[in-house]
Amino acid sequence: MIKNNNTNSNSNKSYTVRSFLDVENENKTQQPTNIAETKQKVEPNLIKNREQNNQIPMPAEHAVQSTDVQRVTSQNENNLQQRGPKPILSIKNLTKKYGERIAVNNISLNLYAGQIIGFLGANGAGKSTTIKMLTGLARITSGDVYICGHSIKEGFENAIKHVGAMIEIPHFYNYLSGYNNLKYFAKLSGNINISRINEVASLVGLSNRIKDKVGNYSLGMKQRLGVAQALLNKPKLLILDEPTNGLDANGIREFRMMLKTLAYKEGIAILISSHILGEMENLCDMVAIIDNGKIIQVQTMEQIKKNFSIVGSQYIKCNAPNLAGKILMQKFNCKVKLQGNKVYIDSGDMTLLSRMIVELTKNKILVYAAGEVDYSLEDVFLNIINKNHATTSIN
Repeated sequence: MIKNNNTNSNSNKSYTVRSFLDVENENKTQQPTNIAETKQKVEPNLIKNREQNNQIPMPAEHAVQSTDVQRVTSQNENNLQQRGPKPILSIKNLTKKYGERIAVNNISLNLYAGQIIGFLGANGAGKSTTIKMLTGLARITSGDVYICGHSIKEGFENAIKHVGAMIEIPHFYNYLSGYNNLKYFAKLSGNINISRINEVASLVGLSNRIKDKVGNYSLGMKQRLGVAQALLNKPKLLILDEPTNGLDANGIREFRMMLKTLAYKEGIAILISSHILGEMENLCDMVAIIDNGKIIQVQTMEQIKKNFSIVGSQYIKCNAPNLAGKILMQKFNCKVKLQGNKVYIDSGDMTLLSRMIVELTKNKILVYAAGEVDYSLEDVFLNIINKNHATTSIN
């Protein structure tokens, strides 16, 4: 749930936070919906749809197979082609100043239904400040944010009702069950049907444990509960700030599959900030890189890697890289760079690579390995941020 701690000059409404006991007393005669019955209704439909479409992943509480990842990726490609023209989130010339310091500098970004965008940047780059402005937790200096067409500055309530957010580690009442925690937050919102609790519990894979005390939950389960809380109001936009902090490898993988299900099956637009670059590469459709308050790249992983390949699209690993680089430059008139015992060549011609290996062998240079370079998101990110990849040019 989002609390608007920012005093908005356009809003005269006040908000009263009620205690859990107040909510309970008001609704003590209302019985919670039976979770087992809802699960029996919801899960067969998910399984049936998955069998029909062969592309929708199972909920995270079920075993996830490697083929599910491929199916989700395929569904993602279809979504990218079928998105409507209007973005769910539109950031326009957004700026935030603290005195003379510019924390966020005139950034713009669009996010569409069913799309997952990774928001990357070093500490202090402006990620958290941007997210605070998107959720009304920090005042906008200039520019604006539109959610489902509604301005955060001019119509905060109409905009924020479409948003679910989880900022870092969620906090709950450990002595209450997951169900009663969600019931509490649902009642605070005032317009959420109690039956929605069972729906979100199923979506995040907590149906079997939703009535257990949160104090007995693992960190991964608490993260899932945090996402469930963010989904209570059926948001069009889900904003997650470092949601995988503290999770082990298996927890991160399950969390990834859960988010893909929410995006590609439920059509939710997701903006996710994380420092785990390898996981962002596996999860996101696109990556937006922010540095010193400015967005400097917004591209798909394929595009960003292709642009990065100027550093070298192929490599040859050998015992004399400096000599090999000079020979290749003279013989084949190509750009060459070195990193350790590898020679990187800016070429996509595999037949040329074969001729290069033959030439180096003639010059008694031992070739250990050769092939195409597959750069990771970490390689790309560090190169863009540091403006200098760890290679040296041949003189």
